[in-house]
Amino acid sequence: MTTTRHPRSLVTGLVRGAAMWAVPILIISAVVLTWLYRTTTYRIFDDPLDSAVTSLIASVDVDANGAVAVSREPLDPRYQRALSGRYWLIGQSNGEARAPLRILAASRSLYGESLVLEPPVLRNLKSNMGEAVRASSRGVDTGETLRIVARQVILPGTEQPVIVLAGADKRAATRDIQRFAVTALALMAALCLALIFAVYTQVRVGLSPLFTLRNKVADVREGKSAQVEGVYPPEIAPLAEELNSLISHNKNIVERARTHVGNLAHALKTPLAVLQNEAQSGPQTPSALVAKQTEIMHQQVDHHLRRARAAARGQSIGVTTPLADVIDPLMRTLPRIYRDKDLYIDVDTETALVFRGAKQDIEDMVGNLMDNAAKWTKTDIKVRAETDKNRSDMMRIIIEDNGAGLDPKEYEEALKRGARLDEATPGSGLGLAIVDDLARAYKGQFHLSRSEMGGLQAELILPKVGAS
Repeated sequence: MTTTRHPRSLVTGLVRGAAMWAVPILIISAVVLTWLYRTTTYRIFDDPLDSAVTSLIASVDVDANGAVAVSREPLDPRYQRALSGRYWLIGQSNGEARAPLRILAASRSLYGESLVLEPPVLRNLKSNMGEAVRASSRGVDTGETLRIVARQVILPGTEQPVIVLAGADKRAATRDIQRFAVTALALMAALCLALIFAVYTQVRVGLSPLFTLRNKVADVREGKSAQVEGVYPPEIAPLAEELNSLISHNKNIVERARTHVGNLAHALKTPLAVLQNEAQSGPQTPSALVAKQTEIMHQQVDHHLRRARAAARGQSIGVTTPLADVIDPLMRTLPRIYRDKDLYIDVDTETALVFRGAKQDIEDMVGNLMDNAAKWTKTDIKVRAETDKNRSDMMRIIIEDNGAGLDPKEYEEALKRGARLDEATPGSGLGLAIVDDLARAYKGQFHLSRSEMGGLQAELILPKVGAS
């Protein structure tokens, strides 16, 4: 199986992802701040103009001839200075589009000039009689742009509405808003760069244990160290432990392969030597001897193949077998095979125990032990299965009989390949050895001891699915 390297590094991807949400948010923030500053600036800018219009409306008088006079002008001295950029005017529209207002009264700062209101502004004033309307207008000086506040009202003694407005040059305010916008964008850009740098630094620092782990794995691959060493954060430590387990597992596989080959070679060496000596010592080799030695070789080859397959299955993932699917068929089969003993099999197993491994292997282990118990018992066999008290991820299977049992000195001998403690009983002597090999392949245990029933007690500790 090959791995494909992603064209974009993890650090680049995380930084780019952070930038994709940070940059738009900061830009939107700069725009919103500029809009708020502009709104506040114009509100502060409009307040004196609104006060001036209110003061003019309160102080305007109309004489008997319809002439308009202002009894009290706004106090700001800029209304008195010519072309100062601060103006007020009381006038009427002559009905022509973009025509100057007909002046009824005006500030000295207008210097005899009038102001022009755009048609939309005039329509807005007409539809909002008496209310303040804010708009922009061309000033009287070159390049001058005014911010105006105007009201259209009907004065006492007049029939036609008049427009009362005050205006001021807004170029200074516009420059302030522009400077704020540029400053805000610059600050947000700097903040964005600082944020990206901080994210990059944080990602590099946060992923540094992974980079260290990568280098340690490379050291193992190059033979500089035997395992992944070092202290890692809690989030990464399990990964390092799993890598070490994988490295140990691979070493064990290689070592087991060497051991299997050596054991097989050693097991076949003696029968082959016997056949060779017999062939050289006489003109004919007895067929019985050949048959016996070839049977021994066949058993040894079958035994080591079984061990190799069990070792491979012992590390498999996702293979499970309910224990009841193995014990129940044996309960029905063994009494039929050993009819002469009138077998009674007492089974007491914990509900829903599931072996974490292949069905064939658990059948070989439990089947060998139950068959061995049936072979040697007098009448009774007891089978118990439960979760191991010391480890909740393991289960304990105990098979007892009331036969003659074994002497404690014979327990170790019984687990050797080909060992037969009773030559009169049929068998190859590989049964208990196979059980021991399979249990070890699944990182379990197999023990023999004296049963309380008087016979032999075989105890298996094997991995189970789930934890109680």
